[in-house]
Amino acid sequence: MTTSRRLLLTISGLLVLAVTACSSPAAATPEATAEPTVAATDAPASSLATATGAPASAPAADPWSVNAVEHRAAVGEEFTYDCPPADESRIDTVWGTTVYTDDSSICTAAVHAGAITVEDGGEVTIEISPGEDSYEGSEQNGIESSPYGPWGGSFVVVTD
Repeated sequence: MTTSRRLLLTISGLLVLAVTACSSPAAATPEATAEPTVAATDAPASSLATATGAPASAPAADPWSVNAVEHRAAVGEEFTYDCPPADESRIDTVWGTTVYTDDSSICTAAVHAGAITVEDGGEVTIEISPGEDSYEGSEQNGIESSPYGPWGGSFVVVTD
């Protein structure tokens, strides 16, 4: 079974999506990735789920694909994202339950955690956490998360 990790880059005003494929979830570590495939998009900046206060002037990714990797060093800090209403086709990958790998989709993790629904979307606040030795997968609120081994950064969805 092949799994993939995504990396978003901005090059000359275009958003580039690099997907690295691995032979199995156990082997899906940054050190064990295969050669990436790359695709470009000219998505409008307004479509990005950005952390509060972050500029939205650059081309943006699908908000349902945004993750928290850029905040890995900000352990204990909270960031708020806007997840627009969507349909099931926008669901993206999450690893973990309650504590998610920081490369998991923030919006999809928020649905999994019960903070929002896909149909209604909403504002989501996450708190950055240190990496974990392992992440448990589960099915909650119609979203199936995957288990994962050690990872360098995490987040939790803050619920009221």
